[in-house]
Amino acid sequence: MTMVEILDAMPRLRALIVGDICLDRWCTYDPALADRSRETGLDRIAVTSVEKTPGGGGTVANNLAAFGLARVAVLGLAGDDGHGFELAHALDERGIESRGLIRSPLVTTFTYTKIINGQTGVEDHPRIDYIQAAAIPESLEGQMAQRLREMHGEFDVIFIADQAETAIGGVVTASLREVLAETGAASPDKIVWADSRLRCEHFRNVT
Repeated sequence: MTMVEILDAMPRLRALIVGDICLDRWCTYDPALADRSRETGLDRIAVTSVEKTPGGGGTVANNLAAFGLARVAVLGLAGDDGHGFELAHALDERGIESRGLIRSPLVTTFTYTKIINGQTGVEDHPRIDYIQAAAIPESLEGQMAQRLREMHGEFDVIFIADQAETAIGGVVTASLREVLAETGAASPDKIVWADSRLRCEHFRNVT
């Protein structure tokens, strides 16, 4: 298939992105407003604007939506918190279906906060990450597996985003990998494509 044929087919494709659907927060600060904090004695970082975009697997979804696919949806976990609300809103406003984003107080919304100098445009402070430090509860693993079984038949392509770089991992747990392997075996004509930073060798029946 040529590149032209691939691009021509995109408006007919339906894609599901499964895994670590994250939030990127781009916080621009003004160094000229760095007044000394009375509480800490340190200069404050005076954020003057925040841009919120889908990150991790959400970036894949965002790019596919920009290509004009017929349908783009995500399946993942987010906290019942402000960052989870911002993530769902960021997906919805880009035309990405977020009904598969399972919200729960048992998890933390995986969030990258970048601190950008408004005068230079440079990210010159350490990034602040909100991470899931504990294993995903079994109840939520079960919900993810059930949603995947319900949703996979609606899509032509499944992208797996295994972004977590901790030993515990993220949303793509061993049990979810088993369901994904079952999906790949049962639907050999469906593209099931995995991107994993640390665990590529654990995936089966995927590209």
